Amino acid sequence: MARNKQQDEMTRLGFYGLTPFVLSAVALWTSPIVLPQHVALDFHQLSLVYGAVIVAYLSGAGAGVTLTPTQKLRESFLPGQLIALVAFVAIIPDGVLFMWLGAAWRHTIILVLLIYLLMRDMNATSAGLFPNWYGALRLRLTFWAGLSILLIISRLVLWGYY
Repeated sequence: MARNKQQDEMTRLGFYGLTPFVLSAVALWTSPIVLPQHVALDFHQLSLVYGAVIVAYLSGAGAGVTLTPTQKLRESFLPGQLIALVAFVAIIPDGVLFMWLGAAWRHTIILVLLIYLLMRDMNATSAGLFPNWYGALRLRLTFWAGLSILLIISRLVLWGYY
């Protein structure tokens, strides 16, 4: 099957979008040899915020699908709203509103949300709401993002930031 322009563009942009996750994992695991630890921890913060933005984007994209008149899945708007809210909570700094979440737990929240959104999108792909190539692309992108986040979490745990 021939690839179309939209598929090529989304594939390219999707893999470029992995860059913050991969760079953060590399920065954390090469610290303190290549980067000082405080600089590597800045990368973890950037990755965390970027992850929350990606979760909110994917959640909104799913909400857009629920608005289509030919929708075959009957999903409420509530899960998408809750996902965005939980992603927001994951990036609230410690001490705000008496919240104290460790860095590793924050990344774990983002990872769980990405996996949930992948399952939702795979279900939508099976129902014909997304093209088949989109489901395959989301699977690959979530795998690599998840692997990078797991590397970030493991380094943070080794350093005691959980």
